[in-house]
Amino acid sequence: MKTLFLFIACALLLTGCGPKSGAQLDLTDEKDTYVRKGLEQVSLKKWDAAIGPFETALVKKPELGRPDLELAIIYHQQKKNYVRAIYHYERYLEKRPLTEKRALIQEWIKQAKVSLAGEVGGAEGDVAEQLVRLTRENNLLRKQLEAAGGAAPAAAANVKTILTEPPAPRPAPAPAAVQGIAAGKQSAAAGTYQVRPGDTLTRIAGSVYGDAGKWRKIYEANRDQMKSETDIKVGQTLTIPN
Repeated sequence: MKTLFLFIACALLLTGCGPKSGAQLDLTDEKDTYVRKGLEQVSLKKWDAAIGPFETALVKKPELGRPDLELAIIYHQQKKNYVRAIYHYERYLEKRPLTEKRALIQEWIKQAKVSLAGEVGGAEGDVAEQLVRLTRENNLLRKQLEAAGGAAPAAAANVKTILTEPPAPRPAPAPAAVQGIAAGKQSAAAGTYQVRPGDTLTRIAGSVYGDAGKWRKIYEANRDQMKSETDIKVGQTLTIPN
C-alpha cells in the first residue's frame, strides 16, 4: 500500500497535476498580451510606458498576479510612490499566497512602509486619502478574484490589507469635478476631469475609457499644461477627448 501511494505521488509530480508554484503562475501570466507589452517596456527601462499595459492587464483580467508584482517594483524602486507599491505588493500576495517570494516581498513591504513614514509629514491628508481609495479597490478586486476562481477566501483572509477596517463613505465629488462625462466611458463628447488624490493618467483612462492604455490620448490633449505624462496635480482640470 505504501509503495502504491509513493507511485501515485511521483506520478502527480511528473505530470504536473499538483498545485502550481508562484513562479509557474507568474510564467503563465506572461502569456497575456498586455503583460508581455509591459515586460518589454521594463526590459527597456521605460517605466512609465510599462505602467499602462500592466494596469490594462489587471482591468481585463483581475486574477493575474504578475502585473501587480511588476507595478509594485516600479512604484517602489523607480517612482518612489510607496502607497501604490504597498498596495500592489499586498494584492500579489493575496493572489499568490504560496509564492516562494513571500518572505522577500514582505520585507519589501516593510521597507516601503518605512519610506512612506518618512514622507508622511507634509502630505498626511493625501496619503490617507490614497490608502482609503486603494483599500476599497482592493476589496472589490478580491471579490472579483474569488469569483474568477483565484485564491481561496480563507487564504486571502490571512494577508493583511493596508487598512483592516472599512473606511467611512467618501463624499461624492462636486458637480464641477467631471463635466461632459456621463457614466464614465459612455460619453461621446469631449469633457473635463478634475484630478483627485491618487490619480494617474492610466487610472483616469481606465475609469473614463475602460482602457488604461489610452492614457496618452489624455496627455496629448493637455500638453499645454503638462510638462510630462507624470506632471499631474490634485485639483488640476484635464481635458478628456472623446
